[in-house]
Amino acid sequence: MLKLRIIISLWLVLIIIFSSLNVSALLPRSIVDDVWTDGNFKGTIKFGESSGIITGKTNLGRSKTKGVFQFTILFDNMSYEGKGWFKETLLFGIINKGSIKIPLVGRIEFKRSSFEADLIVPSGFIEAMYTASYLPPILGEYGIGVAEFHLIDESRDEVLTDDINDYREFMLKVWYPTDYNVEGEWYTYMSKVMFTWLMGRAPIPLPGISDSAYEDVMPHGKVNVPIADDTGFLPVVLFAHGLDGTIEIYSSFIEELVSRGYVVLAINHPYIAGVVEFSDSRTVYYQDFSSQTDPEYAKKAFRTIVDDAKYVLDYMDVLNGPDGMFNGRLDVEHIGMFGHSFGGASTSVCCAEDDRIDCGLSLDGVSYEEFLPDGVTKPFFMMTADGGINSTGVEYIWDKEESDVYKMSILGSTHYGYTDVGLLLSHMLPLIPQNLLNFGTIDAKLMTEIVRLFVLEFFNVYLKGEPIKGIIDLVEEFDSSIEFNYK
Repeated sequence: MLKLRIIISLWLVLIIIFSSLNVSALLPRSIVDDVWTDGNFKGTIKFGESSGIITGKTNLGRSKTKGVFQFTILFDNMSYEGKGWFKETLLFGIINKGSIKIPLVGRIEFKRSSFEADLIVPSGFIEAMYTASYLPPILGEYGIGVAEFHLIDESRDEVLTDDINDYREFMLKVWYPTDYNVEGEWYTYMSKVMFTWLMGRAPIPLPGISDSAYEDVMPHGKVNVPIADDTGFLPVVLFAHGLDGTIEIYSSFIEELVSRGYVVLAINHPYIAGVVEFSDSRTVYYQDFSSQTDPEYAKKAFRTIVDDAKYVLDYMDVLNGPDGMFNGRLDVEHIGMFGHSFGGASTSVCCAEDDRIDCGLSLDGVSYEEFLPDGVTKPFFMMTADGGINSTGVEYIWDKEESDVYKMSILGSTHYGYTDVGLLLSHMLPLIPQNLLNFGTIDAKLMTEIVRLFVLEFFNVYLKGEPIKGIIDLVEEFDSSIEFNYK
């Protein structure tokens, strides 16, 4: 009883102090972002026997339980605006009732897709559905399902190890459309092993990031849930990560495609990826090319990831077969591919060598001319970093290409800006300028928005038959942030 009285007394003192301050000065002026806010909510708010509708937006801080919010309350045919901030279980804000500012004080409890708040001032209760993520909100009509497969190609020996009895194996992650509100287990952005690897790639020490910070990312996918019923045939896009990368750090680009009705088959390439965790609990790390004594190692590695992609194209027959997860719903006549860096190089070669692929897109990809004697020969889009090191390969493909070809540089961008990592660091280390971390001068949200929308429109044109105007409209929208050419 004494403990309860102390807690109540502390709350009363806090309310009195909070009410006596210039509340507006304590709160953010606005959380409306130029590109997107991290979350939104909608629910009911109750005061005594009366109830109203509350809707709002949030921007998260360094964790999923810290941030700012603004809201609108519809109550008794009247509309009231408000804003505030939350941290762990505490909630503070103001409600604007004309010229009167009413303090808002309470305790909040977050769940993955909802929250409840007990209001102490004024006395009341909020119950709302809640969506939040460090990644951009998905804008399509579908939710996202995620499944993983451990593939072994017994027709190929593993040439990247010394084991002579070792077949090539890798992990395939499948993102696919599902019903938006399907019930299921939420997908975790990455494992602790992967997050430890990711933090170890930073150019400077990153103090203050917790070992479990990856749990705050909250991607939009759910694990092994049913495929959406109303999609019809689903066009397919393959994805290949960069050297010493992993597919998880490209989730913001992949998720938007899937929400628009695509299936994305993403390959984690062992010994080329930063880390691969197999389903049998083995963990394989990147083998640095510079440390290899075999002078042909780099070429073997590159040919390996190209052949991994071709094996996935073969494996689609299993996925799309009567006993496969898609059971005839994959549109195998419309297949695209994209990748970053080393994965961008494999994309160009796969496009040139495999007739099953209709088009390709490279995110600041390198280009190996010896593998492309005739160029790409299919619609191809090359995004590059501002003043990037890969411009020579871009010009080679541009000059060789006789099909539709695009090249675009994002001003202020860097090679690693073509990942999610800039977004993550804007939350986890908001006070460190991103250019010190090799992510350029362009805002991470704007960078991500440009990439994911151009990726989407490119595949809409060449896999869904939509007019090229969708790409040109984006050029006009982002004209001040890009340099763009096509022929």
